[in-house]
Amino acid sequence: MVLLGFSSEAINIYLPILALQSVFIHSGEYCLLWFTLDGTTNWSIEVTDKEIDNSPNNTAHEHCGIFTIPGSDQIQGAWRDISYVPVRDNIWTVSEGIYRTIFIEGKKGIIAFDTFTTPGGARAFQGAMHRVFPNKPVHTIVYSHDHLDHTGYAADLAPEADIIAHDLCNQVITGRQSDGQLAATETWSGERKQYRIDGVEFELIYPGPTHGDGNVAAYFPQSKLLFMVDTVIPGVGYTFFPDWHLSPYVPTMRRFLSLDWDTFVPGHFWITDRSGFEENLDYYDRMAEIAQEAIGAGLDADDYAEVTSYTYQHLKPKFGRHFRFDEYCAMNLSRYMQHYLTGGWGIEGNMTAEIRPL
Repeated sequence: MVLLGFSSEAINIYLPILALQSVFIHSGEYCLLWFTLDGTTNWSIEVTDKEIDNSPNNTAHEHCGIFTIPGSDQIQGAWRDISYVPVRDNIWTVSEGIYRTIFIEGKKGIIAFDTFTTPGGARAFQGAMHRVFPNKPVHTIVYSHDHLDHTGYAADLAPEADIIAHDLCNQVITGRQSDGQLAATETWSGERKQYRIDGVEFELIYPGPTHGDGNVAAYFPQSKLLFMVDTVIPGVGYTFFPDWHLSPYVPTMRRFLSLDWDTFVPGHFWITDRSGFEENLDYYDRMAEIAQEAIGAGLDADDYAEVTSYTYQHLKPKFGRHFRFDEYCAMNLSRYMQHYLTGGWGIEGNMTAEIRPL
């Protein structure tokens, strides 16, 4: 067995030289790496953080969101292994495989968008930014919308940072009082707001009801990049579309096509382009038609076996290649059927969409 001590930066440099297939680097300025050759072409690798204990037991108080019973600390505080890559100009993206967000390098510090899904995820996000820009603090957090799995843990990411949110989003946050989710220090209202912070220019856009409350996009016209969470994602929709406002959704999202961008960074999975963006919206248009046709054909929205069969018959030929079709498409159809049977959920789910170009 060989034992080597490397800084995190050195590991990033030398691991490719060792021809190791993959390794996860945990937070810390110094790591121990040891490996053994097991007689084949495979390496056995372990990475140990020498200085920082990220276990929940090392935290005086683990923020628990809105959990009301004990026992959530271990999973909430669990470390999330995060990858990070530059996208364009000074814009970086981070992901642990499911969730995705961005951060921007300013002249003096970092602007982070959202906080990641748990306290442990927020700390991992902070660690990733620190590894890229070790001498720059996170001085600003921009909230996409109110949901805890995206903006629930500013207290763990950067508790002293300024926080920007749309007023509709912040109203929910202040009313909810979730442990770890900090209220905005600056709110804005209306449809568009331009920002210049620490040499970084971007525009926040609230196009209308889509998902959650006050869900905004960040538009970087110089970089031709658009970032928005929990709307367009690669593949079919997520389960039964929790807190999605289906009536105004597609026409509201199509408004972004009037802007000049060629790269779309979603809040989940991988980055896409205008073509992928439009293809995803086409899926929802067809889903809405199929749901109404299914109701007209007498399909019971609560008979999941029948809904699944109908989904495969009418949607699989065109959309079967889409990511997670088998897992979620029938749930998507069931929710759309319920939408037409019961009406949109709440005020936002029943609003008439604004369709004029942005």
